[in-house]
Amino acid sequence: MNWPDSPLRAAALRFAGKTALVDNERTWTFAELDDIADRVAGGLAAILPAGARCALLMTNRAEYVMAQLALERAALIRVPVNARSTASEIARLIADCDAAILICDRHTAPLADAALTGTARPPRRIIVGDVDWMELKRAEPIGPDRGNADLDRICSINYTSGSSGQPKGVVLTFRQWRAVYKNMLVDRRLADDDVVAHIGPLTHAAGTYVTPCLLRGAKNVIVPGGRIENLFDEIERQRVTGFTCVPTVLTRIVHHPDVATYDLSSLRWIGYGAEPVPHNTLARALELFGPILTQNFGLTEAMMTCTLLGPDEHMRPDGTLRVGCIGRPYTFVDIVLRDGDGSPVPQGEVGEITIRAEHVMREYWHKPRETAASLRDGWLWTGDLARLDADGYYYLSGRSKDMIISGGFNIYPQEVERFVGSHPDVEECAVIGVSDAAFGEAVVAFVAARFGAGLNNDALHAYCRPELGIKTPRRWLLLDALPKTPNGKIDKAALRASLEGPAT
Repeated sequence: MNWPDSPLRAAALRFAGKTALVDNERTWTFAELDDIADRVAGGLAAILPAGARCALLMTNRAEYVMAQLALERAALIRVPVNARSTASEIARLIADCDAAILICDRHTAPLADAALTGTARPPRRIIVGDVDWMELKRAEPIGPDRGNADLDRICSINYTSGSSGQPKGVVLTFRQWRAVYKNMLVDRRLADDDVVAHIGPLTHAAGTYVTPCLLRGAKNVIVPGGRIENLFDEIERQRVTGFTCVPTVLTRIVHHPDVATYDLSSLRWIGYGAEPVPHNTLARALELFGPILTQNFGLTEAMMTCTLLGPDEHMRPDGTLRVGCIGRPYTFVDIVLRDGDGSPVPQGEVGEITIRAEHVMREYWHKPRETAASLRDGWLWTGDLARLDADGYYYLSGRSKDMIISGGFNIYPQEVERFVGSHPDVEECAVIGVSDAAFGEAVVAFVAARFGAGLNNDALHAYCRPELGIKTPRRWLLLDALPKTPNGKIDKAALRASLEGPAT
């Protein structure tokens, strides 16, 4: 191992003999993982110049972590690609960033082949486990950490989900990623004896936790296949102390028929975020696990660490849940809610979240107009709407583009979703606005009921009308389950399209 010229190398030296990474029956110590990262980085640096884009299209596996660490040491730009994307989506991303290499595994190789078919400038493809990958692992170590040498170099291009249009490439430098890790290490509960399970895609939020875990000396456990049953198994087998997930996965966890049969007593913290959590999911999670949950709010443009609601903040002094609350800002994050003119809104009123912090993106990749619209005078305009209460807690109201104007009144979908979701028989809810001749727009609610519940439209209307009044949905659609995006979020575009399709 080289002299520790970067924080991760210093951590590898400090915790050399400890287990750093577990993937099924395979394990690596900190020293072993560091050596692999050095060699793969050396092999990549021998064939690519610094700043070349390298796409990672893999299912959750240890080699993703190895590749991520290696790319950073070689000062190559990481472009994570969701393995649940379609071939056409992947082809657009590859073309947009002009990737020089695409690293995949045997599961994603057919998808990679389909994406690269007909591509004008296809990147070199490397399959984990094949000859090219093995040669990288046997290469000479890279020497000095190139990424650490210039923190203002581009480290990654992370593409947005594209729920509001074509995905945009969010450019983050090494300095900005370092700020993300600082935020997590300052404000999150992470210790050197933690065992952290990764159930979500490493290409997204789950992968963001790997580096701070390594810096702290914690063990990283990859959950096979991202399956909930395997998460339960790993918690028992590895005595997992923490994991993070999106609320849709948390919903499946707390309602899993076998959750009570596993020994989950080793858990010390559970993180959740990326979308609103249903009232009943949160209540059930607190009942099952106790006060160990942390709500995390962030976005790709201000990666992961904007606000958080800690374990001791989920309940108000009167014992009610802070549902829909995204907490307070991280220590080194400034937030101001603004109106359309840029002026701060009074406490209690809805405004757009604007953020100033060291981890805010540098730009959108090759999109100067969109960059200028989002980054203004040192602040990131997020498009998210929120209210600030008297105690300094932020409550998300939705996206500015999703606001519904019905009969002259502003209706914020997440506020309606929050109340509908408090019905004891509702498991998930999504609200959208549709054109209406009489009111301009009408509120439509899609609801997935708790299994076995005898829920109907009249019962939902009667429950909501006294509290929501004119905000009460005018149309209810009961579904067995709500559709999800590849990231696990509720797919509102698909719900809207279902209304625009042929009548059934």
